[in-house]
Amino acid sequence: MRRWWAVLLTAALLPGCTIPVGEDTPEPDVVVTVTETRASRSEGDTLEAAVREVLARYGGSAGVAVSDGREIYTAGDMTAVPAWSTIKVPLAIAALRVDPEMAPSAAAAIRVSDNAAAETLWLASGAVGVDAVLAEGQAGTVVNQEVRRPEFSIFGQTAWSAADQARFAAHLPCIAGGEPVLQDMAAIDPSQSWGLGTLAGARFKGGWGPDLNGTYTARQLGLAPGADGERAVAVVATPASGSLADAQEMTTLLVQALGDLTQFPAARC
Repeated sequence: MRRWWAVLLTAALLPGCTIPVGEDTPEPDVVVTVTETRASRSEGDTLEAAVREVLARYGGSAGVAVSDGREIYTAGDMTAVPAWSTIKVPLAIAALRVDPEMAPSAAAAIRVSDNAAAETLWLASGAVGVDAVLAEGQAGTVVNQEVRRPEFSIFGQTAWSAADQARFAAHLPCIAGGEPVLQDMAAIDPSQSWGLGTLAGARFKGGWGPDLNGTYTARQLGLAPGADGERAVAVVATPASGSLADAQEMTTLLVQALGDLTQFPAARC
């Protein structure tokens, strides 16, 4: 079995209250470690370049991962951070397994990221149901069951890395009961059309939220369309400015910098 191709990239945070800088600003100091495998070098170069471009403009941290369901290609920060509303994907699948009549709540939770609808799904599925879906999708995590921040949902605080999210996204089409949720992921509200939402035909779900200091992270998982199949992608971004708008713009820039993704193998489960 081939080992994963991995790129680990870190950047020092810029000072507080920093806004996006111009193109003439020097790139942030970056330490890159590359472990070569039989995987194509071009795949790693594409991901690395995307992360460098985003960090040069916004500072902070960023990560991107692409998976075919077996191998995972990564660049940037792969720390497992709160999933926020991306956890609503396995949550919706789990709830629909319990009661297919919950389709309207699942659609609201996915398409417009309705939190009240998601809580209804959580009451129906519970942690056991969500964990079953995560396991089937090789998600590399289990749903959080502790009240970590009372103002936010328990399940939204699940720690999930971009690498593991990309692998889960690759397996989504083969998860039992996943098709209705994938249909909802293809009909995300236009107000959330950043990142993967800029790609016509993408099936995706985003999530966002602040840390204890009020600094926002935005992230997405999904399937990007292609002539020879879909690519499973996950992105996560936290700008030095801490603003949600900048975090979302970072995900868009990451996705656009990846190009047509044809250098990556298509997702299969």
